[in-house]
Amino acid sequence: MINFFRYHTEKIVQTFVSLLRILFLTRFRVKIKKHPFANDCLILANGPSLNNLIEKHTLFMQGKELVCVNFFPNTPYYTIYKPAFHVISAPELWRSDAMPIYLNLSKELFENIAQKTTWDLTLFIPFEAKKFKTWQTPLKNNKRIHITYYNPTPIEGYFWFCKKIFDWQWGMPRPHNVLIPSLMLAIKKGFKNIYVWGADHSWLKEISVDDNNQVLVNQKHFYDENTSKPQPMNKLKGTRRLHEVLIKFVHAFKGYFDINQYAIKRGVSIFNATPHSYIDAFKRIKME
Repeated sequence: MINFFRYHTEKIVQTFVSLLRILFLTRFRVKIKKHPFANDCLILANGPSLNNLIEKHTLFMQGKELVCVNFFPNTPYYTIYKPAFHVISAPELWRSDAMPIYLNLSKELFENIAQKTTWDLTLFIPFEAKKFKTWQTPLKNNKRIHITYYNPTPIEGYFWFCKKIFDWQWGMPRPHNVLIPSLMLAIKKGFKNIYVWGADHSWLKEISVDDNNQVLVNQKHFYDENTSKPQPMNKLKGTRRLHEVLIKFVHAFKGYFDINQYAIKRGVSIFNATPHSYIDAFKRIKME
């Protein structure tokens, strides 16, 4: 009985808070249109396993729409494989009041997108980014880049409620990792089979705390696997404490179960083809 009341109290509170978030954060006219030839897509996440997957299983990429994320355009893969979709979710990459290091990274990223893209690309970015102009400037002269805004409003609560909000595109599970909006957008685009590469998510074994109580995480990516070093996990301003880091991970891993449940209801299959991935929500397939 206690667990019953605890469960429903939690769900009622989450649902109410989500309604408040929708009221203040969501742009109700934002709609993602279905892809006219949607069938299979492959999400290229940033994990270190992506290099090996691309090198050994290039043929698997054929016949699938490619979705890349964050800093993928900074790599040679971008012009080789010409992804149809690019997803950005980190506020540091579009906000003009971000830390200087992110302002430089943002400048480099959007200049690369503008200069390298010679094919039709849909760039997905949260609606909030629309009011910041700096990131948009390099893209203005490239007519092949189509900017599409989405609602990253965090939604929790009863599943029947979450499903309705997801259907209406008013929000998604907490987007603490760019893979979450990538999956939700792929579902919204109408893809029936979604494959994921490079979703290692093996950060737990990369966490440490130094003698100054600074929390460090070695977040390895496919483009810096051999050079990355343990660094503080930054917020928009400042760095995260250990409990903040772990809570961020909890929300991300929980979000994948919410997405998988939603995908099943929509008749969509999500396959995690990342070897040794820590994500335990999706069906696994081995590339071999």
